[in-house]
Amino acid sequence: MKTDKFMKTSVSLFLSDILPQKRKLYHQIVKNNILDKATVDDDLRRLKEAGLDGIEICLPQYSRTTEEDIEQVMALSKKNKLPIFSVHQSLRFFSITKLPEISELMAIASRMSASLVVLHMNTAQKQIFDKHYIDTLHSLENKYGITVTFENMEKYIASLRKKYIWEAETFANVIEDNGLHITLDVVHLAHSGGDILTFYEQHKNLIKNIHLSDYRYNMFNSNLRPLRFKHMPLGEGELPIQTFLKLLKKEHYKGLLTMEIHTDLKGICESIAIINQAK
Repeated sequence: MKTDKFMKTSVSLFLSDILPQKRKLYHQIVKNNILDKATVDDDLRRLKEAGLDGIEICLPQYSRTTEEDIEQVMALSKKNKLPIFSVHQSLRFFSITKLPEISELMAIASRMSASLVVLHMNTAQKQIFDKHYIDTLHSLENKYGITVTFENMEKYIASLRKKYIWEAETFANVIEDNGLHITLDVVHLAHSGGDILTFYEQHKNLIKNIHLSDYRYNMFNSNLRPLRFKHMPLGEGELPIQTFLKLLKKEHYKGLLTMEIHTDLKGICESIAIINQAK
């Protein structure tokens, strides 16, 4: 399956993957540096040659994204013919993402010519039930011509009473009721007890972006890095990846298929090959 033009294959990269000068200790803990074998140009060219269509940029948590940052990213994107398809909000775990930050995120996405942004439901919290919040999101979508998506998160102790953050049907119902769309993270769904095939079939009309990776339950971290049994290269876990890819092709999925994988450049290229070879 070479994606037949209707499904665009992307990879999630930190801004600091593309601009190494912005890489901090936090990024080393959360995610591998994918582009670390040669120059950024060389690595992006290898991804393009492997069959990648574009990129999702995850904005940095502890520094502002400047106009210079945007210009550098866009120059590399254009040179290597890898457009920025989507922009992911900066990662955070304990604070709420307020509307001014979302407005800034949309402006950055527009400057990068992205068509979609990814927000986390766990940092939206109860704002998702506030009419002014929802109306502002729709206003920003109209202003920039960019789709707002919310990513389903994992089930964890602090979220047990907030099923709209992680429980498949509750999450999907909140999204649909508010006229919004979904970035489906298959690992988050599986880790929270959901079925990725069933969820896609039932809510495909809401899904505009898929964070694709593999998953295997493991209580321990074999190489002393957090969450290494999640967001694994395709084929290394227990998820029905081949069946899922066949389903996407059968249903003529027209959204983004974004690899959010904790690996190196070789691992990303191998996962691209699995996607392209799926029947």
